[in-house]
This record gives sequence, structure tokens and C-alpha cells, in this order.
Amino acid sequence: MPDLTNDQIATLNEFGEAEAQANSFLCAPPEYAQLTRLQVKRIGSVVVGMIPVLDTPFFNRILGLGVGEPATEAMLDEAISVFQNAGCKNYMAQVSPFAQPDQCAEWLVARGFKASRSWAKLYRGDEPAPVIPTDLHLAEIGIDQAEAFTGVVLTAFEIPAILQPLMKGIVGKPGWHHIMGFDGETPASAASLFVHGEVGWVGNMGTLKKYRKRGAQGALFARCIQDGLALGCKWFVTETGEDTPEDPNPSYHNMLRSGFKLAYLRRNYVHQSPVNLLKATRRALLVAEYGLRFEWQRLRQR
Repeated sequence: MPDLTNDQIATLNEFGEAEAQANSFLCAPPEYAQLTRLQVKRIGSVVVGMIPVLDTPFFNRILGLGVGEPATEAMLDEAISVFQNAGCKNYMAQVSPFAQPDQCAEWLVARGFKASRSWAKLYRGDEPAPVIPTDLHLAEIGIDQAEAFTGVVLTAFEIPAILQPLMKGIVGKPGWHHIMGFDGETPASAASLFVHGEVGWVGNMGTLKKYRKRGAQGALFARCIQDGLALGCKWFVTETGEDTPEDPNPSYHNMLRSGFKLAYLRRNYVHQSPVNLLKATRRALLVAEYGLRFEWQRLRQR
């Protein structure tokens, strides 16, 4: 793997992920995007992605702050205003330790963000994919199996059903490739590869509980790398939760087995309103209502 500067490592890792997230949002059906008020906005090199209906930090993120160009407080304030104008109270900024200037974290804390648990950002070069065995059958799938792919990912990660159209929307779209693992003809595991230029982002990797501990995840990583190399990728990036002795992360170790190495731990700075049971209940009911409204519209269009 060629030696990279810290700036190059940050650019590769942050924008490999940010471009995948932004593109996945833009692949959403227009009626779904309108219903959920989904939005992607670029502010200089910063990428803001949000789904206001899901007023939680994971679905409302600021990426790339201080990477590609030095951040400014005006740039940060404009990104925050995107959430505030949409009524979002819960969102986060994910900040590379190589972000410039060094005051980025101080600016966030001064604006009510709190440092939370880090994510591990990993990358690898174009070395050959490892051979990682599994007794599942792996195959690239097309739009005809979009429902099966979406079902595996949402179930494996316990993702709200309201995101089904968003996840389904990326299948068959330019730049996206999807691999599934089958036990016979039964869908058991899934992964996505998004190719942007010479960078492949690997994600959406999940295995149903019944089929875990059969080598699926490692084999999926190897297959995504193999396919990405054939598509001209020179670099691959991915991310996962931090691995700690108190909370070990098997996915992190599967990534290392697949030839990825740790780029850095990226701190999450979370802006979160106090938990209010009544508001939380209303939000849950609102999410359910949006899901039902979208499904009703979809059925009417058939």
C-alpha cells in the first residue's frame, strides 16, 4: 500500500463514505424524498445528509468538516442551520482527527455538541482480495432481488421499516453493486459496494442472526474487494464501531482479515435534545405514519 499523507488518508476515507451516503440519498424515490423531507446539501467540501422525519443523529450527519479544505465557523454554522431549519434537534458531526483547523472540535462543543463514542475508519489499497471461505453461496444481485436485499439489511441491523424505500432505491443504480449470500435459495447475508472514481466504499453489510458464524461477513468483504478491483478500484474504505476490550467488535476484526487497516478513530460530536417520553412517542408515531402514507401511495400507483 502506498504511503499517504494524513491529509490524503482523511480525504480518501471521509469522502469515500460521504459520496456513498450522498448518492444513496439521491437514489431515493422522489415521492419518498418529499414525504420524509430527505435532503443532501454541500457546503464547500462539507456534506450534510438528513432525514428530518427520523430525528436521530445517525440519520442526520455532517461529514467532511475540515477535510479537503480548512473549515470555518461560518461553514459549520451553515451546516447546522440546515438541520435547524428542518426542525431537527438531534444530529451529529463526524470529525476526522486530521481535520483542519485544530479548533473544529472546540467550535462544535461551543455550539452544544458533546463528544461521543468514536467510529473506526479503515482503508486498504489494491492488493488482491483474500480467500475467506463460507458455506453460503455468494452472488451479485440485480433489481429483481432488491426486496430480498433490503429485507436482509433492515432485519440484520434492526433498521426502521420506513427506510425500506431508501435502501431499495440504491439497487440497480449506477455506481452501486450488491452481493448477497444464500443458504440454498434463502437470502442470508448482504453487502453493498459503491464505486466513485478509483474508490470503493463497502457497507450495508449484514447477516441474519440464524446464519451468523458461518464466514459470511469475511467472504462478503473479499468478494466486494474482488469485484471492486475488476471495476478499477485502487482504494477501498469502510467504517464500523470502535473495538474495545469492554465491547469487542467482530466486524472490525473481519475488516482486518480482509486487508483493511485502521486509518483513525473518528470522534462523533452529537447534538441531542433531552429525552422527553411524550416527544419520543410522538416521533415514533410520526415515523409510523410516514411509512404507512408512503406505502399507501405506492399501492395506489400500481
